[in-house]
Amino acid sequence: MKKNLAFLLALLMLVPTFASCSEQTSGEDTTGGEAPTAGAEEAETEETEAPDPFADVDFGGRDFRILTSIYVNDSTNADKFIRGTGETNGEIVNDAVYARNLFVSELLGINFAFTESDYGFADVATNLKNLALAGADEYDIIANDIYQLAILASDGYLRNIYNSTVLDITQPYWYGDAMRDLQFIEGGMYMLLGDYFTDCLASAHTLFANESILNDNYGSTEYINEMVFNGNWTIDNMVSICETVARDTNGDGQMTEGDLFGYTCIGTWGSAIPALIGTGVQYVERTDEGISYCYNNERSVKILEQLNKMYWNNGTLTSIADFTSAGLRQVFANGQTVIMGYNRLGDLENLRDIEFGVGIIPYPKLDETQENYVISLHDTTEVGVILSTLPPSSDEFVHTCLEVLCRETNKQVIPQWYENALKVKYVDGQDDAKMIDLIHDSITSPFAVTYNTLLGNYMLATAFLTPLGSQQTDFASNYKKIEKGANKMLGRVYESFANNLLNGN
Repeated sequence: MKKNLAFLLALLMLVPTFASCSEQTSGEDTTGGEAPTAGAEEAETEETEAPDPFADVDFGGRDFRILTSIYVNDSTNADKFIRGTGETNGEIVNDAVYARNLFVSELLGINFAFTESDYGFADVATNLKNLALAGADEYDIIANDIYQLAILASDGYLRNIYNSTVLDITQPYWYGDAMRDLQFIEGGMYMLLGDYFTDCLASAHTLFANESILNDNYGSTEYINEMVFNGNWTIDNMVSICETVARDTNGDGQMTEGDLFGYTCIGTWGSAIPALIGTGVQYVERTDEGISYCYNNERSVKILEQLNKMYWNNGTLTSIADFTSAGLRQVFANGQTVIMGYNRLGDLENLRDIEFGVGIIPYPKLDETQENYVISLHDTTEVGVILSTLPPSSDEFVHTCLEVLCRETNKQVIPQWYENALKVKYVDGQDDAKMIDLIHDSITSPFAVTYNTLLGNYMLATAFLTPLGSQQTDFASNYKKIEKGANKMLGRVYESFANNLLNGN
């Protein structure tokens, strides 16, 4: 193991050396003038890396047992980032996963023990509940679909990690804001979202832009990027692009598939969820008395109005012949839309062969008063949980493994994924890498997609998506119809979480 790890690390160290040599031109003075002084050399030598706080940990070869999902019908899957192939194969990201696992195994003195699960997305909760009811202590960590794991959390079958003294969710390799957002009640934290569960990033909903068409119309491939980084990428600005760029290319007097559109997606249901979440809608507020819905307000009225503008204009196409994500990507590849929706960051791997430049952009803000961009996860995003049947004596072991795995994924795997799978060079000053960092940091509010099914689909469907589908803008009347049922369901689920805390879960 030590030899393999040393060999891999040596290879990784050689990569920047080769790159820097290839960039130098023969005969050029690359020193930038004067040679460094002896003092500067000494100062450089004195800068040493802080000791690893886990350097003295040794679990004596204990198995770290992971139930990892291989269900292929999910659009994204965490297994390749958690387990990989289990060997090196020359594929950069896989080899980085292998190197990370070797490193963590040696650092902590553990062995990885993987078990595959192939649960359909509607069967996850049932299968895991059966494990818990049987009192099974078979797995230290489980990775699977977030909306199904929410059912287990509500029913008291997951371990509460709120009081962990090892997990440091303030670190950038954890999605701390998102984990706090998922608390139904303060003190009840059951979902693990971090870089080790890389599907959190791979399944993050983003928009993709045809930079060639942007350049033709606005004289810059960075036209949208500049708005994003200036904080004024809004629905109004997106609609303006849609209507400005749209062309009836076949001259039949109608805008139909095959013409040039500003925005193309598949329908006004799933495609509209990340746009809705992107408006920063706040669904609930938590007080000492409990939890309550807080989105019956003027902001929600405006959200529904703006979503109608975004999805029902002359430059937006929501219905295509091949009503699949692959069909949508083909429309984009054909150069028939400036902006493509209903895809996730990981789908950039499916766009490698496109000849024009592809821009990565977040879903727009509601308006310029919105402080931050908000990125939506998919409801089948694979995150981590710990079953309640795990003995409390295992907590420190499991939390230590997770903390180090998240940290090392951030160091070793994520940069390789950016540069070699997504084809984004992860260096300072490059807009694409900065954009992915922005997306990473904007995954803050997964409450709605996680609990929507558990809460009767009131947050997404009846209040916003159903009226959007029929071009209705009357939020108030729709909310009035659902208010009683929605509040009843919310209270029932809150009571379940409160009881969990009382029972020590």
